Amino acid sequence: MGPDPFRTDDGVTAPASAERAHAVASEDEAATDAESGDEQRSRPWGLTLLAAAVAAVIVVPVAWIGVMALTVDLERALSIVFRPMTLEVLTNTLVLIALVTTFSVLIGVPLAILTVLTDLPCRRFWLAALALPLVIPSYTSAYAFISIWGPHGLAQSLVEPLGIASLPELYGMPGTVAILTLYNYPFVFITTVAALRAFDKTYIDAARTLEDNLFGVFREVVLPMTKPAIAAGALLAALETAGDFGVPAMLRLNVFTRQIYVEHNALSHDYAAMLSLHLVAITLVILVLEYAVREHRTIHGGSRGGSRSYTFHLGAWKWPALAVCAAIVGLAVILPVSVLLWWLVRGPETYVGAFGFRLEYALNSVSVSLLAALAAVVLALPVAYLSARYRSLASTVLERATYVGFAVPGVVIGLSLVYFGSAYAPTLYQTIPLLVFAYVVLYLPLAVGAARTAFLYVNPRFVEAARSLGCPPRTAFRRVTLPLVVPGLVAGGALVFLHGMKELPATLLLRPAGFDSLATFIWMAERNAYYGYAAVPALVLVCVSALAIVGVLPGNGTELWRRVRRRIGTKRMNSPNQNDETTDRDDTDPFNQSGGPPTRTRSATDGGNPVQDDTPNRSRSDNEESNRSLSDSDASPVLELECVTKSYGARPAVSDLSLSVQEGELLTLLGPSGCGKTTTLRLIAGLVRPDSGTIRIRNDSVADAADETFVPSEERDVGIVFQDFALFPHKTVAENVAFGLGDRDGAGENGRPADEIVDDLLELVGLSDYGDRFPDELSGGQKQRIALARSLAPEPDVLLLDEPLSNLDAGLRVQMRETVSEILDRVDVTAVWVTHDQTEALSVGDRTAVMIDGEIAQADSPRALFMRPESRAVADFLGQASYLPGRQNATGVVETPIGTLDGDRVAVQSSAKRGGSTDQEQAQERNDSGNSSDTDAGADADADATSNNEDNSSTTHNLNLDLLLRPDDISITNSASDTADGRIVHRQFTGSTVRYRVVLDSTPGLATAQSVDQRGEDIADGAPVLECRCSHETWYEVGTPVSVSITASHSVPAFPQ
Repeated sequence: MGPDPFRTDDGVTAPASAERAHAVASEDEAATDAESGDEQRSRPWGLTLLAAAVAAVIVVPVAWIGVMALTVDLERALSIVFRPMTLEVLTNTLVLIALVTTFSVLIGVPLAILTVLTDLPCRRFWLAALALPLVIPSYTSAYAFISIWGPHGLAQSLVEPLGIASLPELYGMPGTVAILTLYNYPFVFITTVAALRAFDKTYIDAARTLEDNLFGVFREVVLPMTKPAIAAGALLAALETAGDFGVPAMLRLNVFTRQIYVEHNALSHDYAAMLSLHLVAITLVILVLEYAVREHRTIHGGSRGGSRSYTFHLGAWKWPALAVCAAIVGLAVILPVSVLLWWLVRGPETYVGAFGFRLEYALNSVSVSLLAALAAVVLALPVAYLSARYRSLASTVLERATYVGFAVPGVVIGLSLVYFGSAYAPTLYQTIPLLVFAYVVLYLPLAVGAARTAFLYVNPRFVEAARSLGCPPRTAFRRVTLPLVVPGLVAGGALVFLHGMKELPATLLLRPAGFDSLATFIWMAERNAYYGYAAVPALVLVCVSALAIVGVLPGNGTELWRRVRRRIGTKRMNSPNQNDETTDRDDTDPFNQSGGPPTRTRSATDGGNPVQDDTPNRSRSDNEESNRSLSDSDASPVLELECVTKSYGARPAVSDLSLSVQEGELLTLLGPSGCGKTTTLRLIAGLVRPDSGTIRIRNDSVADAADETFVPSEERDVGIVFQDFALFPHKTVAENVAFGLGDRDGAGENGRPADEIVDDLLELVGLSDYGDRFPDELSGGQKQRIALARSLAPEPDVLLLDEPLSNLDAGLRVQMRETVSEILDRVDVTAVWVTHDQTEALSVGDRTAVMIDGEIAQADSPRALFMRPESRAVADFLGQASYLPGRQNATGVVETPIGTLDGDRVAVQSSAKRGGSTDQEQAQERNDSGNSSDTDAGADADADATSNNEDNSSTTHNLNLDLLLRPDDISITNSASDTADGRIVHRQFTGSTVRYRVVLDSTPGLATAQSVDQRGEDIADGAPVLECRCSHETWYEVGTPVSVSITASHSVPAFPQ
């Protein structure tokens, strides 16, 4: 059974082809990756060199380890590498990394989903609490667990009266894995939380309609969308595990970090250098594995003005989930803090010295860590941006190079800098700058990973929108991209700060004389078993670090920032509905606001009858229509495309396209998905370069492949309304609208202030009370109107609308179609409106161009286009089409299965008689000679019919034709079986109308016009099939014999068979 051809919008999808398949792929590539094509080929060499410089500086200390290793003779090196002890250390290290990373992912990802996507009680509290393990030094926690669970510890003393002589061993691999997992899972947790908050939740809705269970939704949608963030967190957890020294040392697990420290203390520097090379090699393997898991996917957040929240209901699983969260926080945070307090109060006479702790230690730790965090964020920017936006082998290598220092123990980096500084930079040796540099080398990957994730989830549409509003790339980065990634940068800086506060080996080796930090004081006290002395500085360290954890958690300050913005905002804050929920509100008439434009009456241009049902003409009076007639030969076009071609690789998206748009004209560009419509708009906007051809705006060439002329988007004075709105989520509605007006106090016509222009535009679109709201607080229709107002603010020469209504529901789409048309009519802007909706294109446009397979198949006024299509492809795409076979004799009369038609009622399309003339050439001829208004469309059709039939009567005999009949061109009446023309085989009730499918009796000698197999009905071979639309009061049963007549008052288009 074939698909039901009945369509409530009269639309019929044009047949697919191999060329169109290529076009779909090409256009999808352009639509999802802003750096595709031209931008991807033109690498930012300045940015690449800057990132290379950062990577080189970070790699130098690690490279110095290699230099030291080269001093070891080959025989000694081989003996070190193949020692049984070395193999044991290698095995322990690899197993430890694998287990800790795996458990960190298994804990961090579910916890992130619980705190972001479910109705877990007190989610905001758990979001902060589950990230708190980052503030506690792992070596302090190891001491706490040893004091509780170790031999003669608290737990042992509690169970001894029960006859339990010993507890399971804490030392070795099990205890090390458990403790490191508790303090490394937050890396995965935080990056996954950021990703879950960033990606568009409508993907979840779509998946839930296709999957039978929630597990399938998470497997097929949530996990793939968050995979880059999970991989980034897992990478940090793996590298942190590989470089951790304190926990393995205390729990007596022989891994590389512990063995390197032992050999260095034994003055076996060659052995320590060779072991350090092993650790560097492990780091490289981890980076390669993370790169393979990450894959080569471009994943961006939504560009519709913010990602809405989403909630899965846990039901009976709510309490087990709470228990798991509480257990993890209890073990990782409450237990070690309790032990610290116990140490503090255990015996005041013994530990009174703890109260002699000096504030200077905390100030030293905070100042050095803060400097390191700031430096790391600045250095991470070029590396992260290059890796996220310009994927290549070079960008990947540079990004991975910055991760090497993270896996090398602080003692190794410290020693490397000690040797290097004392030999080549004595003035820097044992100074604060060198200590800060060591922190940056060790923890720059934390800032790079957070920044890269933030850049990945900034949709490139935001940058394109900024450029279309006049911002050069650097300004767009400053005003749009940078504010959107600030939370990621703050998170990365906070992570560096937290680790700097806890860093011990590098601080011990590189600190200036007399410089003590919290970490060094704690270490010395605990090493000598003076736990009371360590309690106060450890608690201070935890408290100071806990303040920084706020910066690590994504989105924590967003609501506070918005409240501050509103408190110091403008008069728009006084809206009585300011705090109403609007995300799901129903959009009523947007012009119910006072001052909005009045509702216009429908034009009677076509005698009050629409071209087809539910397809109203654009709302203009006859005088307005005549004033904007497109046939004025003296008027030069505002926009011209001449022989423009664009391909993505070997796949053509636009082929030899020529088109022009007159002053004040609204051209609708109609075509199936993947035909090149969006690519055409991007070519006009200057977001991609044409491979050949010329584009002119007001007679100025803005793109000419012949002389390599190319004016960038920000200099073209072209506005864009994107399909998904691309409203800047960090700016209010008023700031979005004012964005294209720049930072000037006066802008626009007669130097009007920007605020006044914004007020007028918000009133124009009926949203004058919404200036201080943010995009994610608006409904879909409101977002669409704000995007339109933002594009109109700079008064562009040409306005481009890329499927502006496709993201709205059906009812709202009809309403907004009229609203947007009214707004464009009022401001009298020249516009190109791209859509695949036939009703939308025909109802709003002054002229419509049909695009198929990258070419303009036909361009004409909407009514003329609908009534006289020049090809079957155009006829099929514009609406439901039935083809009635007929034969035209020498006198011009056309014989059909349901009777004869006089020659003046049939318009044989001229394309049939122009040998070698293509649809593209004919469309260009129409553009060159001017186009008539809709008022004259019917008369022109009749005139063409007369001319065509005069030619046919003198040049053709017995011409077989296919007559194009729309559903409202046909009427049916009940008839006796012996006099009936056919019978009803299908009925569809649509409310106001009823649609019938009628199969006609075969007529000998007349070939059928279409394959009946596609109809999915049991119809005799060769029987023509017609579609008919009747009033809802006309009701026939399936199988009823009927008489069929052609009631069209216009000439019926016909195509030679």
